[in-house]
Amino acid sequence: MDPYNLKGGQLKILDGSEVEEIFQRGLDVLEDVGCYFEHDEALDMFEKHGAAVDRSDGIVRIPRKMATDAIDLCPPSVLLAARDPDKDILAEGDRVYFGPGTLPVKVRDLETGEIRNGTLKDVEQFARLIDALEFIHFWKGMLTPFDVNQKIVDLHMANAAFNNTVKQISQSPFSTAGAIDLWRMGVAVAGGAEAFRQRPMIIINMLAVSPLQWTNENIGAIMALSERRCPIIVGSEPQGGTTGPAPLAGQLVLNVAETVAGITLAQLVGPGTPILWGNVGSISDMRTGQFGSGAVELGLINAAMNQIAKFCKIPTYSTAGMSDSKVSDAQSGVEKSLQVLTVALAGGNYIHDAAGMIETCLLVTHEQFVIDNEMLGMVARVLDGIRVTPETLSIEAIRQVGPRKNFMGLRHTLDNIRPEHYLPRLFDRSTREAWEAKGAKDIQETAREKARHILATHEVEPLPAEVREELDAIIKEAEASY
Repeated sequence: MDPYNLKGGQLKILDGSEVEEIFQRGLDVLEDVGCYFEHDEALDMFEKHGAAVDRSDGIVRIPRKMATDAIDLCPPSVLLAARDPDKDILAEGDRVYFGPGTLPVKVRDLETGEIRNGTLKDVEQFARLIDALEFIHFWKGMLTPFDVNQKIVDLHMANAAFNNTVKQISQSPFSTAGAIDLWRMGVAVAGGAEAFRQRPMIIINMLAVSPLQWTNENIGAIMALSERRCPIIVGSEPQGGTTGPAPLAGQLVLNVAETVAGITLAQLVGPGTPILWGNVGSISDMRTGQFGSGAVELGLINAAMNQIAKFCKIPTYSTAGMSDSKVSDAQSGVEKSLQVLTVALAGGNYIHDAAGMIETCLLVTHEQFVIDNEMLGMVARVLDGIRVTPETLSIEAIRQVGPRKNFMGLRHTLDNIRPEHYLPRLFDRSTREAWEAKGAKDIQETAREKARHILATHEVEPLPAEVREELDAIIKEAEASY
């Protein structure tokens, strides 16, 4: 099994007519209701190209043809380069990749178990841990460090990532200037603006604020990055029952309207800008009004959203692998694996939140990354499917063994174990007696030991000295100017 050649697409939540219906109703919302844009230049851009712009309330009503023309300009395949080309991501079709989530604020200390605020050292450690875990394909700014300037924390996270993993990098900007500086950092690592165009070393994501609004900073980032043809994630995050309709189909309609509004602006500014269609939507638990991060409906929504984006021939950015549990327990295992398996089978291209986080995206732990890597390996095995060939049909092996014997001694068995069977790296399949003899450790303790071993032994190829200096210079400029 090749971890960088996984394919989904086996699961269809919606039929073809339902996909078309939801998409068209989303365009109806854009034409009839409109979307709020908190940005004068964006209003000018929409007005210039024929949208109905109400300056009194900032509402833009986007004509259907303007929206579909923008969708047609989006490339159907987006290369997201890694420092190690063997770990490049090609977001297209039903290809599937997994990575961590965005911006938890707390970490469980690997040594003491204390729940505390994150630090820059934590971010560096997590990047190095991810670098060693084979089924986590990309790094995303997944912990807010509180010991750096909070106005440019996004730059510090990206710098820590570029220096501590050779995998692909994604980051959310905290400002328009931050988005530009993240692009500059990607250009520095790539070796120049033209090299970045060929092999973009970072993708930057912006989300609408549901319902139907784009804020000033996110709009500024979209426009600045589209001018530079930097790959971007454009999506939305409606929560069913609070910031989005309670019915799941209504949430999908809202996502279409909000996301296509952002995509339209990006393509008006920079035709051909590489875009991933994003969805971070779930439901709210209406008993409390809280975000249901571990909800099984999140998997359904994201699986269906993948179908709609693929109908538009745009690669996808999906959410799956979150949990509301406060610890790595049965609840987190069920919530995470159901979400990830559902969205992966639907062919989500770039599935974030798939590893490391619990407690409604607030807490990240080293142990959870290791546990989730094992879970992702098992999901990858499902995606790998069943190969039906003369060799795997095993007719000659069955003849050779015949009735009442076994297959353990056959060369055929030895040759087919690794390509056919997923062999857990972490989960225990031994007898109780063997497990007790090894210390009767639970999964968290086993994962903690593995995380410690990785951090003690795993080395990452360093960036060239001149690139490290350039990244540091970008941060110093930002410190002085923001």
